[in-house]
Amino acid sequence: MRKLLALAAAAILCPVFIISPFVRSVVAQQQRPAFVIVERTLTTGPEAIQQEYAKLAREILPKYGARYLARSQENTLLEGDGEVPCCMAILEFPDMDAVGRWYRSPENQEASKVRRSGAKFRIIAIQGLPPKN
Repeated sequence: MRKLLALAAAAILCPVFIISPFVRSVVAQQQRPAFVIVERTLTTGPEAIQQEYAKLAREILPKYGARYLARSQENTLLEGDGEVPCCMAILEFPDMDAVGRWYRSPENQEASKVRRSGAKFRIIAIQGLPPKN
């Protein structure tokens, strides 16, 4: 009877131990912040257009848990080839899902029309490192 109980307990606990690393991995992925790097590569209109977009972006970003980490028009190329973008920004989001929700949101798509009417951009999303425990 003891062996039967031990086997039953092992059968019940076994999937927990098998799934546990997977669950931990999923949770860790969700806890990883994400960053968006915005580079203005070419200005095609008045600077007032970008100022209008910046105002819209400041209103939209908090809805997705995002914040600016950096915004600069004074950038320095430390290594590599090519021109230094005149303007750059780094945004922090809670995770990659939040980045996707923000980027695809109707309000961001409308604001992007304003942004693109006066410049060309590269926008890159990267996943951050998990927090240290």
